[in-house]
Amino acid sequence: MKLGKQYSKDDDFKCRARLYQSKYRAEVLNVDCDEFGNMLKKEDGEKGLNFYPEFGVLDAVYERYGRKYNKQLYSNLLRSEHISFNLFIPLSTDLEFMKNVFNEFVSDEIKYINYITIEYTPENAEEYLNDRTSFDVYVEYMHSDNKIGILGIEIKYTEQGYPLKIGSKEHLDLKNPKSKYWVVTRNSGLFNVGVQDKLILDDYRQIWRNQLLGECIKQKGEAYHFTSITMYPKGNLHFSKVIPEYQTFLKEKSSLIGITYEDFIEALTKHSKDNAFDKWIAYLKERYLIDKE
Repeated sequence: MKLGKQYSKDDDFKCRARLYQSKYRAEVLNVDCDEFGNMLKKEDGEKGLNFYPEFGVLDAVYERYGRKYNKQLYSNLLRSEHISFNLFIPLSTDLEFMKNVFNEFVSDEIKYINYITIEYTPENAEEYLNDRTSFDVYVEYMHSDNKIGILGIEIKYTEQGYPLKIGSKEHLDLKNPKSKYWVVTRNSGLFNVGVQDKLILDDYRQIWRNQLLGECIKQKGEAYHFTSITMYPKGNLHFSKVIPEYQTFLKEKSSLIGITYEDFIEALTKHSKDNAFDKWIAYLKERYLIDKE
């Protein structure tokens, strides 16, 4: 199979990731491409080739989005929309396994996990941040102090920051000191003095909004603990740089953590005690780890 067309305007990591996913499609999936090498043809996307074939991953996609074809979700091997399902639906079948993995990153604070939701948006959004902020993955757990905690996880692959659309609702809310963004920020007590102008910059704004959603849930009394997590491959140098920078805005750096795919898969490997999970972990390595050692 041909590798297919690449895109000349990609940054370095996205260029390598697009080529890597093009090779995966051509050499592992052994199917032809659509307009770019990383795009499955519709018929192959509809077969679920963008998803891990076991643990009911595709059924979870149908349950969340229905069976109507969505090109970016089903056929784009490069976008991150599908990755939440491939990473977390298998893991959700063994919550003890999941607990052990996440305790590698949150200092053994998780006593047990209650449930996990993919693509979580609160009902009655106007009572929260009054926007479309959501978590790619939402995990509710019992903390070691017997209080409810949540993990709000954002999954990235090649994505970086995004530009603010002038005149949008988001833009207007950022200018309004009485908007939910600023009310929740002030009430949280999370941030150092003088960082407000930095939080709204393109590099940090989505990280800030995701953290605010979790803080809003806390402020409404629905959880006592919240940790905001961004997951990304180590080759995505944008987040390798931005996460530590954002942590300097915080009074408690541990309220926002970055986890690379590499470190997450290492934790999965450490705690896996099942051949079915070992097979899935091997898939994740082959599918997403571009810079294999």
